[in-house]
Amino acid sequence: MQWKIGYRQLRLFLLRLRSKELIVFLFFLLVSTAFWFLSTLNETYETELRVAIALDGVPAKVVVTDDIPDTIKVTIRDKGFNLLRYSLFEQVAPLKIKFSRYANKGGKGIVNPADVQKMMRQRLSESTVIVSVKADHWDFFYTNGEQRRLPVVLNGQIKAAADYYVLRTTLKPDSVDVYASIEAFDTLKAILTEPIMADGLTTSLTKEVELQHVYGTKIIQNKHVKLNIVVDRLTEVIVSVPIKIINVPEKIMVKTFPARVDLRVTVGMSNAKMVKSELFNVIADYNDIPKNTQERLPIEIVAQPKGIVKAFLTIPEVDYIIEHLAQ
Repeated sequence: MQWKIGYRQLRLFLLRLRSKELIVFLFFLLVSTAFWFLSTLNETYETELRVAIALDGVPAKVVVTDDIPDTIKVTIRDKGFNLLRYSLFEQVAPLKIKFSRYANKGGKGIVNPADVQKMMRQRLSESTVIVSVKADHWDFFYTNGEQRRLPVVLNGQIKAAADYYVLRTTLKPDSVDVYASIEAFDTLKAILTEPIMADGLTTSLTKEVELQHVYGTKIIQNKHVKLNIVVDRLTEVIVSVPIKIINVPEKIMVKTFPARVDLRVTVGMSNAKMVKSELFNVIADYNDIPKNTQERLPIEIVAQPKGIVKAFLTIPEVDYIIEHLAQ
């Protein structure tokens, strides 16, 4: 029993000894870390600041169509203490760019980095060096209210799979209101969508498509449009159409054999019912009658209804006879 008591006392003594050693070790570790940290912060470094920037004093009648960026990147050099202060405690005040100072009569303003550096210099301590401002210049465009409604044009390629075809594509809205300068409107006639490629479609499709940004312009409200693609399955219909003879002189009659011709019409299934003979026009031209009367007279399709994909003659030529009517 006594040996157990002695073991406990020895164990407690060793734990107290280890605790003291640990505390001493942690103390010296903390002190060395602090010295290292202070030494490190006393060195000179470079860092990149992101500073807010905005146009100031824009007149109420003016619409800024293409603004300067929300933030700029500025590389600075200084002691670590100051850089830490900028990062943790002291945010650089936003830069306000006076509209009236940089706007010109052409609807465009240019802000140069030298002016921005002067403004930044006032916001930094004397020891801080501005290494670079990441831009050659900043442009902004504005208009005094010039506005037009321009059509939206699909920019892309849409294809259906085999045995299908694209019946129609629609954009909604099909036009948008745009602010721009008068000079810009001289060349800007439409707003394109972002490029879209759709291949091998077998079903109809509806999706939102972004509008392309045109430098120096501002689209009001709609930044995207809804694209609707209607796809239909193809079918083939045979229709019999009479052959009409044109340019026939007086007192002459021309008859073709056969008098009607079959057309092979490729059409979407939704439009199959509209395929009627009276909507097609197949002709033979008297002026095409060959000098060799043994040859046949060519025929062609000159009119067909909308919505037809393809229409083919089952025969390209017909036999004929010419009759001279009595005086």
